[in-house]
Amino acid sequence: MHFPKSSPLWLLLLLAPLAAAEKNILFIAGPKSHDAGQHEHPASCELLAKHLASSGLDLKVEVSNGWPQDAAKVLAADTIVIYGDGMGQQPANGHLPELRQHFAAGKGLVVLHWALEPGDPALAKLLDEALGGRFEMEWSVNPIWKMTSPIIAKHPVTRGVAPFEVEDEFYYHLRFRDNITPLLQALPPVDSLGADGPRSGNPAVRKALADKVPQTLAWVVENPNQARGFGFTGGHYFRLWALKDFRQLVLNGIVWSAGLEIPPQGVAGKVAATPAYQTIDEAIAHGDLEDVRLHLAANPPSLHQGSDKTRSPLAQAVLRNKTEIALLLLESGAKSDRRDASQRTVLHLAVERANLVLVNALMKSGAKPDLRDKDGWTPLHHAAAKNQLEIAKALLNGGANPMTLSELGGTPLHEAAASGGAEMVQLLLDHKVDPTVKSTQGVTALDIAKKYNNQSAVGILSKL
Repeated sequence: MHFPKSSPLWLLLLLAPLAAAEKNILFIAGPKSHDAGQHEHPASCELLAKHLASSGLDLKVEVSNGWPQDAAKVLAADTIVIYGDGMGQQPANGHLPELRQHFAAGKGLVVLHWALEPGDPALAKLLDEALGGRFEMEWSVNPIWKMTSPIIAKHPVTRGVAPFEVEDEFYYHLRFRDNITPLLQALPPVDSLGADGPRSGNPAVRKALADKVPQTLAWVVENPNQARGFGFTGGHYFRLWALKDFRQLVLNGIVWSAGLEIPPQGVAGKVAATPAYQTIDEAIAHGDLEDVRLHLAANPPSLHQGSDKTRSPLAQAVLRNKTEIALLLLESGAKSDRRDASQRTVLHLAVERANLVLVNALMKSGAKPDLRDKDGWTPLHHAAAKNQLEIAKALLNGGANPMTLSELGGTPLHEAAASGGAEMVQLLLDHKVDPTVKSTQGVTALDIAKKYNNQSAVGILSKL
């Protein structure tokens, strides 16, 4: 806020408290753990920090991978966001004096997902005091389940948050103080529980579900020393931060814990649309066409190289029969003749998946149809062996050479003679495949047809 030099001193003194000071938000991220797309703590903290930094609010946002070496940063922060694994890997382990000093100064604390389960009893006590709740073994549970029909309380932290449904590893049946304010609650399905175990089920949680007691998944607490706490049990999957309402709740909670007023429509960053999956490989595996588009826009090199070093994104899409995604990658300029560890081209893979649409698209894009895999077969050899008549026609119409020999010197007709139908055999003959060619084993297509008792092939070839 700027005051003109001409303003009287009494007015400056009156208005000065209204000038909101910049708030410092410190994310402390634990290392990435679990499989790809799960417990992506550094990437998630960076993403949330970008949303906050671009929100237009007077914020200074910093992400520390692991506990900051400079202890002054902890005390200077108006709120600390801890997002990492729990128990022995909880990022605050070994730093309790600094965290307690931060809390004693009336500063905010946010804890997300597994970090809500402290292994250290002293840290558990601090979470009880500062946050008002935490995960407790033999009492709380951590299943993956789909939250439906959420109960969203009216509170500044829920501004701009519409009801949403999502599958996540929402922890529930946590141990709470009496004075917390639940923000997000739901009724987990009974079958979300496993057999009784330290984190999978117990008589108390089963009774709570049977009695239809709403389970608190996000909450806030205001402590006597003015320190604010916000807890959120979700956040297992990185992709969920792309969901507006899921992300909005957490952004609001972080800002509220720092002591700022939440805008009427909630905290909104100006970050460009973010892929829901951290890699293009994951987006392809989940068949998310729009997410693949976002990856291509954000990182053009991902068109040719995802995180899978053995298969290109196009090869992955074809192998998974994600036709629309494969077509998008082709239109975007993906290379079709890159080989995998078995020397198969993407065209080989499309034939393997019997995907005529992709075979036609690949041929149109300039795929080379006569390249051989490690077994010495071209795509046409494979189509003939599998009696894929329409695919064989597409390959031939696209320029495949029917006289390309395999490593053993066989033509596609040799393969059709073993297991192909009469139409396949005739198609190859119509395209001038020489039936008298002998393989390196000294056999013709007719010899093979007789060996495998393929009478339709024998009937045609024996007349030649």
